[in-house]
Amino acid sequence: MNQKSKHKGFASFLLPNKPPNKVGVAISRSQSAKEPNLRNLTHTEAKSPVKISQRPLSFNAKNGTLNKQKELLEPPQSILKRENSVSESHLFEDILENTPLEKYGSHESVLKEAVSSLHKIPTIKARERNFLHGKIGVNSLLGPPELDRLCPNREITIFVGTWNMNGHSPPQELNDFVLPTGIKHVPDILTFGTQESCSERLEWEVSLQETIGPSHILYHSTSLGTLHLCIFIRRDLIWYISIPEDASLSVRPGTAFRTKGAVASSFMIFGTSFLFVTAHLTAHQEKVKERVGDVKRIVNSLDLPRLLPCKNKSKDVTQNFDYVFWSGDLNFRLATPRSKVLEWLSNTSFPLPPHLPHGYMHHDQLCTVLSDGAAFRGFSEAKITFPPTYKYDPGTQTFDSSSKQRTPAYTDRILHKQKNCRRLSGALEHPPLQCLVYDAVQSITTSDHKPVWGVFRAHLRPGLDTIPLAAGMFNRDVYLEGLKRRAETLSKSKGASTACSLQ
Repeated sequence: MNQKSKHKGFASFLLPNKPPNKVGVAISRSQSAKEPNLRNLTHTEAKSPVKISQRPLSFNAKNGTLNKQKELLEPPQSILKRENSVSESHLFEDILENTPLEKYGSHESVLKEAVSSLHKIPTIKARERNFLHGKIGVNSLLGPPELDRLCPNREITIFVGTWNMNGHSPPQELNDFVLPTGIKHVPDILTFGTQESCSERLEWEVSLQETIGPSHILYHSTSLGTLHLCIFIRRDLIWYISIPEDASLSVRPGTAFRTKGAVASSFMIFGTSFLFVTAHLTAHQEKVKERVGDVKRIVNSLDLPRLLPCKNKSKDVTQNFDYVFWSGDLNFRLATPRSKVLEWLSNTSFPLPPHLPHGYMHHDQLCTVLSDGAAFRGFSEAKITFPPTYKYDPGTQTFDSSSKQRTPAYTDRILHKQKNCRRLSGALEHPPLQCLVYDAVQSITTSDHKPVWGVFRAHLRPGLDTIPLAAGMFNRDVYLEGLKRRAETLSKSKGASTACSLQ
């Protein structure tokens, strides 16, 4: 009777004379990557001619052959490394473009890295339980090893979008707002604050999910009257984020329909805290003091955080978080006659170059408020290079032609703030928050306002496992409906073709 041949199939070549496990790697986590751990071998195994820690065969991805190697392969540096968008390419460089497959080494080295990214927990340590709660240890969920594995540079990118929708439904095509061409990679966190929002909030959230795709999930959303705030996060971040906490304030409490005020949401990722505020302040050109008063009331009335850790909690809510993003229709205007603003716009091409004075921004009411500290203390804003975002005739690119003849203005803004302590050496504890892009969307015309968006780079630090975790919580209904519509759209664009395509 003929003996059956051994080592059939590719997996059998990974570890000769030993059946592979589920991922084809049988080397112990505690074993050296360069030489076998002879102390753990039996007498028979020690004398065996097979070196079980070495992997003498590798697969040549170029021609599909097996080659012997004299030394162990190093794991590939980038093919399976779970990096955020900034870590991969600093947002604007695509380092993987046109990279040959053979650069990444053998299939077995890919498998090795996939397994080595998991921290194996010794049973005896798990029985002690002391490292599983409130520690920054090797196996802590929010500790340095997990943070460095997920975000090797400890950096995270954040998209902040704001839009006064004027009560209208959004256009079917949202790519220019949600996925603008100014960035090459989808940021890790995407937040959308809307004012005078459309009545169908669920429809708006599903439209955002459909546009973003399956890489992100709707972590949380909250609303007050016509104000709405929703936060999408990268799918694999859901296990490292705290529960969300909300607060809101109406600055017109006597009115039945709340259109002015603010909604806020806060959370922690690893050990870094974030606060997002979207606001709609008092309107009209002359009511600067009322707008400043609105800001002060909001700042001192939002009671956050409540359950999340905070040292020396301040009455000023913006002092209680590492990073604060305040966006919305802030309604600050240009203190310049309409005729002069229109003349400037007719003689100016956008985007404005960064080295030139930015038009009439020295007459901008918000810039004056920021400079004299009347409100938004500690906040900054990136340079504005886009045209005024208010007020347009809906459906056109024409500034207000009604009888009110409102002066074009930058009412829609994004401000940011960072709490950065200094070390004993005087150096900052974290790198400064950086605004990578700040722009408006001219192509959307359904509202009398233009959407405004910005992308920021922030720094993360390890945290303690004692914070209340979201534990995988997200809006499943929005996710499933968004992906369903995305699939339908893709099917229509391909003419309902049944041909199989590789993604």
